Amino acid sequence: MIKKFSANKFALNLNITNKMKSVTTNSTHSTFQITNKKEYIEDTLNTIFLGLQIDNHINWKNDTEKTIPKLGGASYAIRLMVHISNKNTLKSIYYAYFHSIMEYGKIVWCNSTNSGKIFTLQKKIIRIMDHA
Repeated sequence: MIKKFSANKFALNLNITNKMKSVTTNSTHSTFQITNKKEYIEDTLNTIFLGLQIDNHINWKNDTEKTIPKLGGASYAIRLMVHISNKNTLKSIYYAYFHSIMEYGKIVWCNSTNSGKIFTLQKKIIRIMDHA
């Protein structure tokens, strides 16, 4: 890998590089090691990749648990502004604070166990915006 990276003018920083093996709940735990001049690439059970938190079972629970408080803050902002803003302003707040966060992760965790909480929060915010 080091030679391949070097040939393409990339550098591999082994101090911050981790490896993660995805496993099923029924599989046995096997280890494999990647080394370079007696330096080991560390094993990890979860990592952040492109802003999404991934664990070795790929169930997205950690990412949705991290996302829910951010969306709760967006909900709070909309609840504060609903009495003093018009509908267009509320839509702008919704798209800036809530929709942008939700859309980024939705494609990967839409069938996760915690995704129902996020979609329920989305419905709640839309009802608040419509004064329903």
